[in-house]
Amino acid sequence: MNPTVQINILGREYSLRSQESEVQIQRVVRFIEEKLAETASGRSVDTRDLTILTLLNLAGQHLQLLEEQDQGNEKKDVRLLKLIEDLEHAVADNSGC
Repeated sequence: MNPTVQINILGREYSLRSQESEVQIQRVVRFIEEKLAETASGRSVDTRDLTILTLLNLAGQHLQLLEEQDQGNEKKDVRLLKLIEDLEHAVADNSGC
């Protein structure tokens, strides 16, 4: 059974059960608090609106990272195919020796 960890976000207490360590959970909580603070900086925003805006920002960043990762993988695939093609040509050129 997973232990219960108490956390506090925006002044509200939550009890979580997770397979993650308490250290990792607290790391996530600090990250969330930082992102909430970034979104709220210089504004007076309702807690619910602040949460939604922060979620939208995080989702946008997450999707952008996934897209960049996909593009990076495509570039690696193209380079790998080129390398295979070059190797096949080199082997074919030397097969008559």
